[in-house]
Amino acid sequence: MDRSFNALRGAAGEEKTDCGSCFSNMVRRSKAVGAGFLVLDGSSGRVLRRMKERWCVGLLLAVAMLVYGDALRNDFTQDDDLYIVHNETVSAPSLRGLFEANRDTNVFRPVTFLTLALNRAAGGARPFGYHLVNLLLHAAVTLLLYLLLEALLEPDPQARVVAFVAAMLFAVHPIHTEAVAAIVGRSELLAAGFLLAAWLLHLRDRQIPALICFLIALLSKESAVVFLPLALIGDYARGKSKPLPRYGWITGLTVLYLGALWRIDGGRFGTTSIAFVDNPLAVLPANLRILNALRVAWKYVGLHVYPATLSCDYSYDAITLYSNWQHTMPSAVAAALVLAVWVWALRTKRSAWALAGAIYLVGFAVTANVFIPTGTIMGERLAYLPSAGFCLLVALIWIRLQDYNRKAAWGVFIILGAALAMRSVVRNLDWRDNFTLYSAGVRVVPGSAKMHEALAVQYLHREQLEAARNEFETALRIFPDSMAAQEFYGILEARLGHDQESLRLLQKAMSNSPRGSLSYDFAAVNLAAQLMKLEKNDEALKLLNQDILESPGYARAWSNRAVLRYKLGERESARADAETALRLDAANSQALNLLSLLNSTGPSASPR
Repeated sequence: MDRSFNALRGAAGEEKTDCGSCFSNMVRRSKAVGAGFLVLDGSSGRVLRRMKERWCVGLLLAVAMLVYGDALRNDFTQDDDLYIVHNETVSAPSLRGLFEANRDTNVFRPVTFLTLALNRAAGGARPFGYHLVNLLLHAAVTLLLYLLLEALLEPDPQARVVAFVAAMLFAVHPIHTEAVAAIVGRSELLAAGFLLAAWLLHLRDRQIPALICFLIALLSKESAVVFLPLALIGDYARGKSKPLPRYGWITGLTVLYLGALWRIDGGRFGTTSIAFVDNPLAVLPANLRILNALRVAWKYVGLHVYPATLSCDYSYDAITLYSNWQHTMPSAVAAALVLAVWVWALRTKRSAWALAGAIYLVGFAVTANVFIPTGTIMGERLAYLPSAGFCLLVALIWIRLQDYNRKAAWGVFIILGAALAMRSVVRNLDWRDNFTLYSAGVRVVPGSAKMHEALAVQYLHREQLEAARNEFETALRIFPDSMAAQEFYGILEARLGHDQESLRLLQKAMSNSPRGSLSYDFAAVNLAAQLMKLEKNDEALKLLNQDILESPGYARAWSNRAVLRYKLGERESARADAETALRLDAANSQALNLLSLLNSTGPSASPR
């Protein structure tokens, strides 16, 4: 273990034998430390003096895995179904498929999808293996953050303790639950991990490996484009700039990636359109969008400081938006003051403080809806990398406290770490399955139409129809044009035998669905099924033919048309459609049932 860890340490500086060795003779050495670094007496080093380096690392890794270990029992949740269970790039990967944008969301993350595909190849569709990889990645990111912060804060004699405290807080903070416990949060883990590795290698003049790690980070998630400003600000704050060609290579790779992303995404960045319900900021004029985005930014700060109420969703109408200065200006003024303080720290070479601000502010730069609108108004997973800056800030404040009272400081650290860890463990339970997740979401953000709608669908699956009806009605009161709520409410009404009301809701849902999207395909097939139930077979066939023409890869359209053709007595056409459905989705139960019926010799009931 020592040999392998020392090899890793080679990228972060010269080998050190224990966590406390750097603190010996601290009072004598502190006089030589430049401005901008924290200088204290040698008391802080005594606590860790006897701990060897491998124990510091082992403790960080153990705590990170222990706190989030109960997530291993969790099921697939939320967007896992879209990106893993029913994603052909994961279930049947190909080189071409990996380097194409996702059909439904237009995201381009080949490295993330490759790791998910490898998970599926190794362990099938069981969630345990996916959660295990996420857990290991979070532990690895924690270690990389520790090594990076230590390297960034050198030659401060307190560098190791500050890095250790910051990394430990990062390991246990509950705002990371969505990134770790949600399998699709892997894009955040990969992007952050390879970005930190690239930064660490950049500091040690390992140019080629740094560029490789940066490229992998970009191909994991587009938010990794912030590496260039982070590297520039970090080098400036430390007073150790690199040769200009070094930044030129990073800039060139960033520009090449953005150009490729623009082309792959079809002449845009991100989704083809931003749904109002997902991000109501996107429809606001730029000035109001920015002012309200700054209000949302302070909500992130609040969750970092006091993560008591966490949610997997903040879509419409969970966050109230304003157009008056009384509600928007205070947050804008406060943000301007924070930015001014950060600029002051940077210019006066208060390096550690400037670095904390840079990681937090730059980390949020592309996801905060300030410069460009994104696909979501707010998401806790988006705080994964920026939270490293917050944890560093807390560590810097803590070490000032340690200067005044060592015992009190360590007591505060232990209590704070334990409280955050316990909150993370409890929060992991919310991610056990979709029912527990959406139930928690409704409690925390009762104004979210999507949370009520999602919980209603879970009640529908559990055959708790009255509870489902109540949640659908709540969702539609909040957002009357919710396509998904109309869709599933229509399915509920069909189960209750209210066929005409079901037909009305399903027709309205399809009219609200963007043509060519997965939601449109889903709506079209459900409407066709209701038309078939009402014996309007010609209308159903016309609708299914059109959907198959526009979306030939949608298996449910083929299997529904197979059932309709069987019902019309067209057995061979029904067989061909069912076989096509199974080629597209081998688990399509409707097609399997129909083929079994067609292959049987005796009469049987109609396929379901």
